[in-house]
Amino acid sequence: MPPDRGAGKDSDSVAQGKMTFEQAMTRLEKIVESIEQGKIGLEESIKQFEEGMSLVQRCRSVLAEADLKIQNLQAAGADGVAIDRGESAGSQG
Repeated sequence: MPPDRGAGKDSDSVAQGKMTFEQAMTRLEKIVESIEQGKIGLEESIKQFEEGMSLVQRCRSVLAEADLKIQNLQAAGADGVAIDRGESAGSQG
């Protein structure tokens, strides 16, 4: 296990916050593949599993943000004016 390879993992972890969803998914797929195929030892598998869990969190966060944006766009309606979902047509008294 080369020592500089481990140092690269630390910088990868720092860069994960800046990864796009697609980059995170690609890295996650590579991690899963290497663990499933037994290409790496136990210690490296654990390190990569930890990295993978961090990537999963990143992907979930990106998806949650995208979902919120979509909900806000839908709430704004076609004319771009925000619609208050708490008010209904029946509330006009």
